Amino acid sequence: MTIDDLIESLLNTADGVFIVDGEQRIVYWNAAAQQLLGFSRDEALGRDCWELLECCAEDSAMEAARNRQAVAAALAGTPVSSYDTCVRTQWGKPRWINLSLVTLMTSRNPETWMAAVLFRDATRHKLNEQFVVQVLELVERMRERDALIPPATALLPPGGKLTRREYQILTLLVRGQSTRAIAAALAVSPSTVRNHIQSILTKLHVHSRLEAITYVIERGLISNP
Repeated sequence: MTIDDLIESLLNTADGVFIVDGEQRIVYWNAAAQQLLGFSRDEALGRDCWELLECCAEDSAMEAARNRQAVAAALAGTPVSSYDTCVRTQWGKPRWINLSLVTLMTSRNPETWMAAVLFRDATRHKLNEQFVVQVLELVERMRERDALIPPATALLPPGGKLTRREYQILTLLVRGQSTRAIAAALAVSPSTVRNHIQSILTKLHVHSRLEAITYVIERGLISNP
């Protein structure tokens, strides 16, 4: 198979494909690339590939440098693992694509080196990946929050046993937390905390938060930190 046959095969794949010369200028651009990114063949040919495909990741300058280094490595005949990058389409929208790079020539003359960049839409995969990360971060925050709250303990005040939530709130009161701070710690509204506190006062047969705190500390039900 000649290099022309190989290029023809690459350009006819379902993936978007562009091929660059030794200066990373686009010399081939297939129909799938236009469909994915919006740029026509005439708009793409002769352009610096990473000027045409503007990076739009959080650190665009670093991502652009990474893309250039990856193509430079492929042009030098160095294997490059596939990876995701975010570029801006002709319509101005960001699109995540997964890149695979192939060296087409490994001549000692840099002017004859070419690299093919095959890419496919990775937006859905990337969004799913980011969603999983957000869920894991949320779970970790919940674990950290729960670590601040002691496990439920059966209290037997005169007015009846406190619920787990009431015990949590009473413990935070003993620690000197305000209504707003307790609400933030438990992810509830301040009015909900106030309702629970009123229920605690009723069950303990006391009339104020201070009396409630004194009640549980004197009986050793909750230690004063």
